[in-house]
Amino acid sequence: MNNNSLSMSIFQPGLVSIMMPAYNAEKFIAQAIESVLHQTYSLWELIIINDGSTDHTAEILKSYTDSRIRVFHQPNSGEADARNNALTKINGEFLAFLDSDDQYAPTYLALMVSFLNQHPELDAVYCDGFYINSENKVLSSLSKFRRGPFMGDLFEQLVRASDVFGPPLTVMMRSSRILPLNISFDTRIVIGPDWDFFTRASQFIRYGYLDHKLCYYRIHQTNISLTAGSIKKTQSLILCRTKMLDLPRFHECSEETRYYVFYDLFVNLLHGDGNLINKLLTHPAFENLSPPYQNQLIRLAVLEGILNHLDHTPLYRKLLKNAVIKYPSDKKTRLVKFLLDINPMVLQTLLKVRQLLRSENKIYFPSGI
Repeated sequence: MNNNSLSMSIFQPGLVSIMMPAYNAEKFIAQAIESVLHQTYSLWELIIINDGSTDHTAEILKSYTDSRIRVFHQPNSGEADARNNALTKINGEFLAFLDSDDQYAPTYLALMVSFLNQHPELDAVYCDGFYINSENKVLSSLSKFRRGPFMGDLFEQLVRASDVFGPPLTVMMRSSRILPLNISFDTRIVIGPDWDFFTRASQFIRYGYLDHKLCYYRIHQTNISLTAGSIKKTQSLILCRTKMLDLPRFHECSEETRYYVFYDLFVNLLHGDGNLINKLLTHPAFENLSPPYQNQLIRLAVLEGILNHLDHTPLYRKLLKNAVIKYPSDKKTRLVKFLLDINPMVLQTLLKVRQLLRSENKIYFPSGI
């Protein structure tokens, strides 16, 4: 069915469709399923996508005969593809998320549905919860590591960083509002497909917040965030960030938030990748920043680059030259250009010494150089 034709009438009122992607989930999936079976709210369907598991996940799933549990098998294609498969099978008025190693508290569905029923002006709601370990020991609240809480239009907050919801199991959405948007999970993203999904959706929907700890997010050695390689993690986060620049509402964000997106790219993620940095410098979103912000970002990108890629020195010199011409009063940029022109290796050595001193907390430097 074409999602553009979706309307409230095709969804079963009150039904919560819970998506659960599962890959080699034999250790914890039974606990996840049991947490749904023990809900005080009984009107739900659990859509499990077995993503080509090679362990005993399939056998465990066969042991559950409750008709509300719907199991589908697919060749291993990744978390995002499994979530997209689940999106095509939703029947419920509400959409919820539960990974195969996490758990709901018994009143999760009842309280989240009640909140949305009491607030018809809102399209989604998120709650608090707990981090737990492999033995179900509570480690801390989710909110301890989140900003907010926020309510209403959360687009700018989600653009700023991924620490608004935390794991997706804290979120419940109205299917009639999210599915017609034709937003899917990006299969290129290994780490953070939910952040990308929720950020794009937040351009069109409004959230409420329920101040209850209603779920359990498990930290263990097989979390994808721990097992995915560092290169894949970085590539995924770069893709999440660069996609934000092209969102129709990105220009509505404050300049501080827009600056922070580029800062995250140039300093934390690209590690001096001169070619991609040079490409991003011509992006309309970068050109819309004020000259002081542009020059600071160029300076920081070059400094990060000198630490990692001296072979890109000619490009860095060009970038600094243009920055000085465009904003000649920026003394810090002029200083970096001067040092780079004299001897790139000396500048790199100075930066490495500074980095070492910072890591040992022996001395603190102001931002920039």
